[in-house]
Amino acid sequence: MQAIIILGSMCALVAHTATAEAAPAWCKGGDEKPSYDLKSLFTEADADRALDGLVAASCYPEADVASMAKQIEATRAVWSRRLGLTEADWADVSEYAHQQRHMKGNPRIAVRDRQAAWSAYSPIDQYGSLMSADTGDVDAAYLADAFGTKLTQLGRLGYVVNCLEANDAPVRWAMCASDIAALDMAKLAAEIRSDTTHSATDRMTARIVAYETLSQKVPKHLAETKAVREKEPAYEKMWTLAAAAHVQWSKTDARWIALADSLDAARVTGSRAASKGCIDKTWDAWKTVVGAIPAKELATIQGLPGNEFATQLVAKLASEPNSYLVALALNECATLEGKDDELIGLVGYGLVRWPGFRGPRTAGQTAILTAGLELDDRNATIDHPKVHRDWIRGTGNTGVTGQGAIESVKIDTAKDQATITFAKKKITQQRCVKGHYTNRISQILDGTIHYYYVCDKEITETIEVPPSPPLKVGARYATGLKPGMTVSVSDDFVSVAYPPGKTVPTVVTGVEVK
Repeated sequence: MQAIIILGSMCALVAHTATAEAAPAWCKGGDEKPSYDLKSLFTEADADRALDGLVAASCYPEADVASMAKQIEATRAVWSRRLGLTEADWADVSEYAHQQRHMKGNPRIAVRDRQAAWSAYSPIDQYGSLMSADTGDVDAAYLADAFGTKLTQLGRLGYVVNCLEANDAPVRWAMCASDIAALDMAKLAAEIRSDTTHSATDRMTARIVAYETLSQKVPKHLAETKAVREKEPAYEKMWTLAAAAHVQWSKTDARWIALADSLDAARVTGSRAASKGCIDKTWDAWKTVVGAIPAKELATIQGLPGNEFATQLVAKLASEPNSYLVALALNECATLEGKDDELIGLVGYGLVRWPGFRGPRTAGQTAILTAGLELDDRNATIDHPKVHRDWIRGTGNTGVTGQGAIESVKIDTAKDQATITFAKKKITQQRCVKGHYTNRISQILDGTIHYYYVCDKEITETIEVPPSPPLKVGARYATGLKPGMTVSVSDDFVSVAYPPGKTVPTVVTGVEVK
């Protein structure tokens, strides 16, 4: 009996040794040995379970699959085509299959270094950041746009998955339609293979998500959106607007895109060196975009209480890609460098909840938001994605603190300030010097009767109106100011200046215009 047991053990050892020697070169161990279910080994549709079964059957074949080698290889070839796997990539599959169950199945992948510049993100980092973007401090559309020409197929995949899961569906679907059309499984597979900065588990997670998205979710999504667009003209218009925004974006000035890129990088990295010198750069850019607006066009802006000239100017700049990017960069730079003022605050207030034009996706969102679309169904509403970019700092409390004709402007270079003194103003008015009350009741207030008063004699007189007290503004806002000009000052900046007796401005926020 003992001899039989020993002989049986020897046979098992020989069989195990033969199996180990026959295992493919890509077989690798791990924390948990995968298993297979013979009933579903060749028909399993779920990628995760199918790969587990194929690794188990290939690397640890039992007697029940020993004669099925050709069928196993054929099934493995099918999954290789579906996932874009080379033979060498099966080492990743094996490593993934050996992971403990709780380590798999989550499509979200952590970014290796959240303090790295976005331009330094690997393809899988881009995927991970965009997949979870709306749960962090930046919306997915802004981040995808900020990747710019460096947006990878995997980054695009993360953005699309995020988009398909959105609750505010139609608007966001229109925004990501171009990205859905651009996805390519072969290119995705190549990027995944090349990203050795992440683990095999991360690479396999991305592969499975890419396969499931392109083979299952996207076809279903396209069928659903086709029906939605055919039923509701306003939704069809959204797709048209978003597509046009992608085309139009190619005309945006590369200088301002690069400027916004550099300030975003300085912010996310926290690097002082990265933002050094940005004050002069962003202010020069501000002068360029504001100075490009014709003075006659600026003359149409009428400052009103609660909606002053500068507030309307910021809204105008935020409505166009080039000036939006410059305004964004100016606010970011001033915030990072601690050089903010009331104009910077006003810019931030105008941009913090505005989709803007960081790239073609946010441009599409802005186009849809401002198109005045209405649904045919009166009981339905368009749910626009919410925007709140916490790093944009601003305040809407800016108001006119002084206005009138300039008497003098004095620059203090040491303090980088200018003091504006206002001239006395004479006005002509009519004043009643003699009159009487009638017996006609004008109103009754708190039980008291008030009667109409009639003026019997008026005189015309000229009086001096006390000027606004002297005001200190940033020295850069004194550019082009001369005695006699009429100016409107908001706290520490000059919003607009007009030549004597003119309604067309010559200086706007420290920028000379023509």
